[in-house]
Amino acid sequence: MRFLLLLILWILEAQTAMTANAAVKGGIQRLINCVVDVVAEDRDSTSSGDGEADKKEPANGVGIIIDENGYIVTNYHVISATDKIKIVLYNGREYAARIIGKDERSDIVLLKIDVDTKLPYVQFADSDKTEIGEPVIAIGNPFGFGKTVSAGIISYKGRNLSSRIAELGEGGDLVSYIQTDVSVNYGNSGGPLFTHKAELVGMITIFFFDGMHYTGINFAIPSNTMKKVINELKVHGKMQRSWIGISVSAISKKARHALKLDKPYGYAIVLVEENSPAAAAGIQRGDILMSLNNEAILENTDLELLLSNLPIGEVIPIQVRRGEIERKLSVMVSTRSDGGLDIGEDMSSKGENIPREEIKSLGIRVADLTSDLRRRFSIPDNIKGVVVSDTSGVAESSLAEDNVIVSVNQTNVSSVVNLKKELQKLGRSSDSKKNGELAFFVFNPHTREFQYISLDFNPANEQDSGGKLPAIKEDRQNLIDRIKYNIRMK
Repeated sequence: MRFLLLLILWILEAQTAMTANAAVKGGIQRLINCVVDVVAEDRDSTSSGDGEADKKEPANGVGIIIDENGYIVTNYHVISATDKIKIVLYNGREYAARIIGKDERSDIVLLKIDVDTKLPYVQFADSDKTEIGEPVIAIGNPFGFGKTVSAGIISYKGRNLSSRIAELGEGGDLVSYIQTDVSVNYGNSGGPLFTHKAELVGMITIFFFDGMHYTGINFAIPSNTMKKVINELKVHGKMQRSWIGISVSAISKKARHALKLDKPYGYAIVLVEENSPAAAAGIQRGDILMSLNNEAILENTDLELLLSNLPIGEVIPIQVRRGEIERKLSVMVSTRSDGGLDIGEDMSSKGENIPREEIKSLGIRVADLTSDLRRRFSIPDNIKGVVVSDTSGVAESSLAEDNVIVSVNQTNVSSVVNLKKELQKLGRSSDSKKNGELAFFVFNPHTREFQYISLDFNPANEQDSGGKLPAIKEDRQNLIDRIKYNIRMK
């Protein structure tokens, strides 16, 4: 009986696949007719090695007709440096195209040509409903050979490429790509990716090529993302993204352990922009983001994508942890601001040694953050804490010299004295009498970023016989450095 049921299911699946494949086979020419050549002419010339200007060469890609009245979508990078765009239809007719809207971050541009006849156009699929292993086909104009069809499968869904492809910049966080093994090459950019039902499931945007061979790895913008961006470009000419005014950073496993985050979620809020919705809601730098709009923030959450797709104009819940208390707040979602929070200029040279005090329990030396040190290291006035001057006693850590310790275990520190007092409290606490780890929220003047890091904490290194942490004794070189520093300041 079980075998008979399996046989029936297999026959039904085979019939479905045959019907779908027949739909593609019977309509493949119609799909080809929905693809146009995009010729970006009059590109900026560049200077060659011998000092002569290189000739202007047209950039070629393809586009997809999405409306019978002449709306066409393609990749932004195909036309990014052009003064003139030409569209060539399936019948060889050429049209000048105008830009309706463009979004560099998602690599999508919407074009329009004026036609006197109705054009064939694609039907969009629901990309969220596609599955890994599902067959797909691509159409493009590889190397200028002309329209070419290639087939493959969906290899993976939901790829975030910002950490793998630096050229994507911020845009790599805003698209959750479909990965396929369809054969594509130069000239396929902006081309369609169709399902076996002849529906548009994505637009080919990125492929890997080793200079000689096709690698079988390429990525497409999902159709659902395309629809959202296209609708915004039609109305506004640009993409309006949600904005609440925070920047976040992942928390390492060691820092997570030191912060006693027993659940596998949470991101550190490293910046809160002034006059932003987040600031108005009471969110603070150093808070740990636990959930946003009722969605738990897991380690694998595509947070940048989530932050850019919140419901604009609505008040949403946000949950943060501050210290050991989780706070439930509400924030009004606005549109993304063009500017960000300016946190200072580039790092200047280190200069001479600075006065420092040893923190034996951590294996580091630190100094108060004076106005002179702010100028020397380009540390903004709104950054409070102590400067790290030596990490030679730390076995392994991402903490570096000139970093600023802002807080320890989510308690702010404003001076060396303040830091030592906080360490004394932790050293006397019942769960910190033995060696352990502490979480430090630090500002890095080199990268201009905040992050949580962990350091091994050994309070016994600084306890005297009375169990108290004694005042730090400076060595001879430290004392000389301090005298030199005082003379300079006078």
